[in-house]
Amino acid sequence: MNKKKSIIVLTVVSVFIVLMTVFAVVEFPIADTVYDYHGYARTIKLGLDMSGGISAVFRVNGDGIDGADELSAAVDGTVSSLTSMLVGKGYTEATVTRGTNSNGDITIRVEVPDVDDPERVLDLVGNPARLEFRSSQDDNAEVLIVGRDHLESAFVTTDENSQYAVGLRFNAAGTEKFAQVTSDYLNQQIYIYIDNQLYTTVNVNSTITNGQAIITNNSGYTYEEAYDFATRLQSGTFAVSLDVTEVRNISPTLGENSIFIALIAGAIGVALIFIFLGVAYRGLGLAADIALMIYVVLLLWFCAVLPWVQLTLPGIAGILLSIGMAVDANVIIFERIKDEYRKTSKPIPTAIKDGFKRSTAAIIDGNVTTLIGAIVLWILGSASIVGFAVTLFIGIILSMFTSLVVTRIVLKCFIPHNSTSEMFYGLKREEVQEDSEEVAPAAAKEAHV
Repeated sequence: MNKKKSIIVLTVVSVFIVLMTVFAVVEFPIADTVYDYHGYARTIKLGLDMSGGISAVFRVNGDGIDGADELSAAVDGTVSSLTSMLVGKGYTEATVTRGTNSNGDITIRVEVPDVDDPERVLDLVGNPARLEFRSSQDDNAEVLIVGRDHLESAFVTTDENSQYAVGLRFNAAGTEKFAQVTSDYLNQQIYIYIDNQLYTTVNVNSTITNGQAIITNNSGYTYEEAYDFATRLQSGTFAVSLDVTEVRNISPTLGENSIFIALIAGAIGVALIFIFLGVAYRGLGLAADIALMIYVVLLLWFCAVLPWVQLTLPGIAGILLSIGMAVDANVIIFERIKDEYRKTSKPIPTAIKDGFKRSTAAIIDGNVTTLIGAIVLWILGSASIVGFAVTLFIGIILSMFTSLVVTRIVLKCFIPHNSTSEMFYGLKREEVQEDSEEVAPAAAKEAHV
């Protein structure tokens, strides 16, 4: 690499670091639109311990379900349905887990972080609606569709007049049943009951075979009305009833303090790392510092754009640990470069090239074993452990990239400007004893005696 090309590469790297740093925190309106840009670091999704939210425990009411296996299957189905409902309503960071209380009762814990009014959802979850499609308003009317048996999900949508409506999606059995019902009652009315109370009537205008339907209101729903109705219907698909036993609000103040403390700790730690690398390895350390700055901004960007990243306190620990591993990889490389230069007569560019070559396998081996551990934690760990595993996984991938690729590119840019200064790179040849030539023949002679 010649001097001109190295200057261009270093300039591009510097501009990239500056722009990524600025766009991580700045906010500004986007011209000719109604949208504002918010720094990508501000858009990182926060977990319950960082942003506040609500945690609720529901006791499972298994009345009418015979057998432990049937109850366990029903609870698992309820957990799955509840998770789908919350995710479908936009609470993508919500977690739903089953457990037992001190009395041995089966419980379901729901945690919803970073939402304006999660109490409304949890109240609706605890009061599931019974949805039925009936053939008439008579007391002995035939029940055509049962929400718990046939309905898969309910959601807010719009009709052909762009008014809010409630969409229904049926399961396999419900799709077949609903197709039969709409065929038998074509051009007739069917009656929708919620908790044994007539809610509305629906005109069947066509046979519906795709398992999807829309419930509209002549006067139109407001979004809030459609949202609450859809949530009540969705909760009616649960295989068991749920009774609220504990609701705990988590203040975001704890999260704000945690974020502030974590930012301070991270800034101090990174600053100390920069100083250590610069003092201990000089020019090599300067290249590592540049690579580490790229690592930090890329890590923040990936945490902001990847959908499965939810920053929690364990997640911050994963980030800080991965920063340490990024530094560790550079230290391994630099010590190998120093060994190559000290014990041989190689020039500095060759020592740097061979140092990277001989340290790559050790760095990959060490990071791959940690990656395997992170993947296992990601798959099998609880919600808090998953936050740690995800950030650690992303951090390790980026640390290998920056240490093995970015640091090497920066050092290649340094070489055209200074390829011989031992002081700049912190390198030193091994001292050779003056009498080494005399000692060697004597030792060889003695060996033949």
